[in-house]
Amino acid sequence: MKTLTRSRDSKLAIGILLLLVVVTAFAAVQQGTKEEYPRLSSLSSSPTGALALKMWVNELKYNVDEHVLTNFAPPENTSILFMLEPFFPTEGEMESIDDWVKDGGTLIAIGEEYGMYTVVDHYGFFFNYLPDNTGTPANETPLLDAPPSLGLKNAKVNIALDTERDDHVVLVAYQGKPVLVSFELEKGRVILGTIAESFTNAGLKQDGNPELVLNILALAREQGAVWFDEWHHGVQSGEQILGPAEFLQLTPVGRSLLFVTFAVFFALLIQGRGFGRPVPLPQEIKRRGAIEHITGVANLSRRAAHRSAVMMYYHHQIKRKLGQRYRLDSGMNDEEYVDTLAGYNASIDKNELLKLLKRLNRKDVSESEMVHLAEEASRWIDT
Repeated sequence: MKTLTRSRDSKLAIGILLLLVVVTAFAAVQQGTKEEYPRLSSLSSSPTGALALKMWVNELKYNVDEHVLTNFAPPENTSILFMLEPFFPTEGEMESIDDWVKDGGTLIAIGEEYGMYTVVDHYGFFFNYLPDNTGTPANETPLLDAPPSLGLKNAKVNIALDTERDDHVVLVAYQGKPVLVSFELEKGRVILGTIAESFTNAGLKQDGNPELVLNILALAREQGAVWFDEWHHGVQSGEQILGPAEFLQLTPVGRSLLFVTFAVFFALLIQGRGFGRPVPLPQEIKRRGAIEHITGVANLSRRAAHRSAVMMYYHHQIKRKLGQRYRLDSGMNDEEYVDTLAGYNASIDKNELLKLLKRLNRKDVSESEMVHLAEEASRWIDT
């Protein structure tokens, strides 16, 4: 049973190791083949990047700030901050953005992926997934008419926003559900939206999307410097140390390790397997009797054919027991020993004793004969 258990555990361990190797290799290949920057990164020239937006904003005479931060905080002289598909800003980072907005800054946070949820939740909104996204969004306010928009037929949306706040303005809606909103925060303004496709390199080539972006820029409280948040796309100062938590969360290999760990844990959980050897209950623990140990040793000796050693033991014990009273040396020759012993004890049958000692010295003794000789030797020892 123990052999079967060990074999099953070995197979499970080999299977887990193979799964880890496959998933890690797949993650490494995926990391090598995927685009260099994440979606809506202002450094990416891929169709889903936002490099065209940054270059266009620069051509519009906005001063684009290119600072790479060591510790996250909006640059002091920035008026407009673009957060495009950020990857899980922390609460402390959102509070630093709030302080900046309250001083007159304008935050434009656009995204529909899960990493954007931290920003949306911070401002009291939540995602509302649309069952149908084949329709066209519509303007809900004349604020988005300067410059005049050519329509929002190319502004694709998959997620709407919902909230219990009543201090926001719906700028764009899809079937009555807001997808772009604006609200004041002391001296500044926050613009939240899920129309991420309109800000991509490919999206800006489609009619209506550039006009939509210009209208959103026009809502800024101050038309000053623009900073694109690449901190939450992983572009940080070289002094920033990537710790174990960030490695597991932000890298494909780290996420693959988390996946394999979860898969192994789940597999063991559903199988009901223990994580160690079962501990027997007190009533199941039984102590072995002394006779079991004696029997075990005897069986081992029997299987090893130690008959000659047993005969030598009895041969030595007879001479030691009978000569103990007369201080006779048990190492003496058998004939000399018997003659000397008979000189002290005339009742000893010299011939019978000498015959027994010679038989105990034989090497080719069968098991049945050994038993008889042991019984006979015991009688001499007990006399």
